[in-house]
Amino acid sequence: MSKSENNPTSSSPSQVIRPASITSAWLAGTPTLWLIYSFAPEWFNDALTEARTGKDHHAHRREIIFAVRSAESYLVEWVRDEVLNRDFNRLNQFFPPGERRGVAEKWKEVPKALLGAALISAVPDLGKPYWQDWLDLVDLRNGLIHARASRPETNSQPAVEKPVPSKGDLDRLPSGWPVKVVVTLVRELHAALSTPAPAWLVDL
Repeated sequence: MSKSENNPTSSSPSQVIRPASITSAWLAGTPTLWLIYSFAPEWFNDALTEARTGKDHHAHRREIIFAVRSAESYLVEWVRDEVLNRDFNRLNQFFPPGERRGVAEKWKEVPKALLGAALISAVPDLGKPYWQDWLDLVDLRNGLIHARASRPETNSQPAVEKPVPSKGDLDRLPSGWPVKVVVTLVRELHAALSTPAPAWLVDL
């Protein structure tokens, strides 16, 4: 008989238990990646360059287009970044995809919608002269973009629809006027809200 058999308190041989393997995993929702870019400062700089260096109707037509594009881009980018604080999911609430609303209507209606949603405290005063200047500038831009400027002009009998702007209108347009209109438009928006206008919005 072995020694272990004579000693009942002797420890038993150890045993190893190997359980079946368990598969585990962490599950998480796929993050949404948003990419944004601000074009308003670049459009404005393009318009500013034309206003400062251009001397003919070529520069004037470019300044008109660049200035209005700057204002249209800025409205979206201002709402996106400052009003909504980059809550990108809400942007479609104020700028529905595929809409065909004009830039003048956007500048009139979007601030009202933001006020109605309690996202801003006031809207600009559209009864001031700057607003009519803005509407006139948009008409010139639309005429260039949609080819109304290319309609024939006559002095013998009033045409059913005249070119807007005509070549003569562009020749007479003061350099820098489109830029000044947009600067005033944006500053009036921020003045109504007592917030600073963007630093890139400079005078001629």
